[in-house]
Amino acid sequence: MSKNIFLRVPDPFDSSTNARLERMGILRPDGEVNSETMRGLIQIFAGLFCDDLCDFYSDREDLAAVMAAFSELASRKDCQNIYLLISLQYDTIRKPLPDPIWWLAGCASALSLFCLGFVERLLELMNEQITSGKEMFVREIDDCCTG
Repeated sequence: MSKNIFLRVPDPFDSSTNARLERMGILRPDGEVNSETMRGLIQIFAGLFCDDLCDFYSDREDLAAVMAAFSELASRKDCQNIYLLISLQYDTIRKPLPDPIWWLAGCASALSLFCLGFVERLLELMNEQITSGKEMFVREIDDCCTG
């Protein structure tokens, strides 16, 4: 038995975007952004991204430059370039852009909320690391090796 299988390249700008975002809980059936789900998405992905950046950048100055770029774009509320910078950083650390973030590209209202909230949370996490006197990823290494 032979089947013709057609693989479709996922495209966040096609007609399936809203349906996909609705299945993820990001959009409500009326097309409005589900702010509770968005807060959770931001919390999870900003935390993961923070860890990825700290794991990748061994030089504090390089990490500070990335955070300064995010901060500057957030101050201008430049969501398109925030999204681009997130994508570029994932490329830099050699990780794929997570699917939920990829699909946000096709929904301007969800993308704007995500980008601004993402940068706000990312900057909070980085600030917590700096002001705690000891970076979280160093503490994680110490805990792993001494336990």
